[in-house]
Amino acid sequence: MRRFITLAAGVALGLAPALAVAQPGQSGAAPAQGAMQGTTVPGGPAAPISDGTIGKAGAALRDVANLQQKYQGRMESATPDQKQGLSAQANAEAVQAIQSHGISVQEYSQVVRTAQTDPQLKQRLLEAANKPQ
Repeated sequence: MRRFITLAAGVALGLAPALAVAQPGQSGAAPAQGAMQGTTVPGGPAAPISDGTIGKAGAALRDVANLQQKYQGRMESATPDQKQGLSAQANAEAVQAIQSHGISVQEYSQVVRTAQTDPQLKQRLLEAANKPQ
């Protein structure tokens, strides 16, 4: 669990600023939902990541980034004991937010890790995160 909160915080910190900057529709028409793209997991099997999975991961990323923003101020002003409780609460909410989009924490983490090294996937993920709810 502790590893996940670090990953979620890293993702929110690494990609959330781009959420505020990137505007939906910048790259024209989006591919059809569920269509397969050529994005694959580096070092892993050559299975492409579907638009559906990217859409779910993008929506989850948006929620995780919002949670990170929600808890950031609280963590800065909290005592060490309070930080531990806030961290556990934020972690539980992040897991729930991710799973509420029909994607596992493992799948979400895989997409986000891949997006950190694949500019095309990162762009697609950010576009999905910026879609209106």
